[in-house]
Formats: sequence, structure tokens, C-alpha cells
Amino acid sequence: MVRLIAFAVLLVAAAAAALGAQTTAQIEAEPIVKLREGETLTPDQCLSEQELELIDALNALRRPTVGVERDGEGDDPAPFDPHYLVGVWNIEGVLPESPLAPSGFFAGTETVRHVSGCTYESTIEASVDDAPVTVEALMVYDRRAGYLVRIEDDSRGFRLVKLGRVGGDPGGYFSHHWEAAPITRGESRIRLRGRTYMTSPFAYQVRTRISIDGGPFVNFGSVWWERAEAER
Repeated sequence: MVRLIAFAVLLVAAAAAALGAQTTAQIEAEPIVKLREGETLTPDQCLSEQELELIDALNALRRPTVGVERDGEGDDPAPFDPHYLVGVWNIEGVLPESPLAPSGFFAGTETVRHVSGCTYESTIEASVDDAPVTVEALMVYDRRAGYLVRIEDDSRGFRLVKLGRVGGDPGGYFSHHWEAAPITRGESRIRLRGRTYMTSPFAYQVRTRISIDGGPFVNFGSVWWERAEAER
């Protein structure tokens, strides 16, 4: 993970140096990037061809993106592409004790597959302190509303239904702010909420908070997903 963070810092530094070398004329020579009209869908993608073209055009810019504060007209923001999730991810993190399961070091892999349209499925094969855990997940994304639903069937004997919007910022980071439907485990009533923070093509983090029996939400650990080397 240290190697990944260091690589990200080098990329930011390189980008800053490149921008600093440009003249104002060179920066302004690139036209404002707007979403092309129309909605052409294909079976192997969630986003439309026009949305994918917008993402490619924004990524190709050699200047910073322009916000609407410039004469009320700026670059259109990039939409979230759930195809980002497709592939094999290595997972690791420490989970605290809770009515859901004992504490322990959580490690394994998740393989995410595209089903059709904006529907995806995945399988997590992991362990918590050498005890095997399997999670089968179904994900459905509403690209117009920016709303993602993730349903997880956990071999430890519970189902989590995580719902929430996906939002982005001009830096290209996206976050899924989700809350899970309450579940009962033993004699405890459990609520979870969290943030899936996607900061890199190669890694993202899930930060979770838990409330037990109506108590306040407290930290429930952070788990990292890092794209497998073969997927880079």
C-alpha cells in the first residue's frame, strides 16, 4: 500500500509540473468539454457512448477542468462508470468485534463481473483469522440518478443491502455514500453506514460505521481493495 501511495504522489507531482509549464494561451486553446447529445447504449457497457466519450475527452485534457464559475460555462463533470469495479481485487483490513462476527484480520479477493446493462455481480473469497468467508454480491446502478444498490449474502449468516448515491468531485474521485437496511443478529439490532472511497484506478477504501440497538454510530474499521497486478 505504501508503494501505491508513493506512486500516486509521483503522478500528482508530474501532472502539476506539466500544467505549470503551459502558457495561458495553450491552456485556453483546448475547447470546453461538453456531453454530446443523445443516448446510445451498448450491451457491454452501463454508460452511454456519449458519457464514455465525455470521460475520455476529460482524461485527455492537458489543462485543469473549468468550472461553471467561468462565465457560467464550464466542462461537464465526468459521470461515475461502474465498470471501474470489474476485475479482481485483493482485500485486506482489520474488523472489530461486533454481533455480526468476531474481530480479526480480513483478507482475500473479490472478483467482479459485468452481467448486463448496469448490473454486476461479484464473489468474495476471504478469511478472518483463517476462518473462511464467502460473500456473493449483486450490484445495480441507476446511472441517471447516480444511485448504487449492493446486496451482499455473507456465509456467516446474514444479508446486507447497501443503498446510496455515488458522487464525484473535480479531482476525479468518487464516493458511494451508503446505508444498509437494519438487520437482526442474535438479540442485537444492527445498522451500518459507510463510504466507499474510490481514489485511484488501482485502489479504493471502504470505511464503515456501526450502530447497535439504537446506539450512536461508531467506527467499524476500514478495508482496502487493491486491484490485482494482472488486472493493471
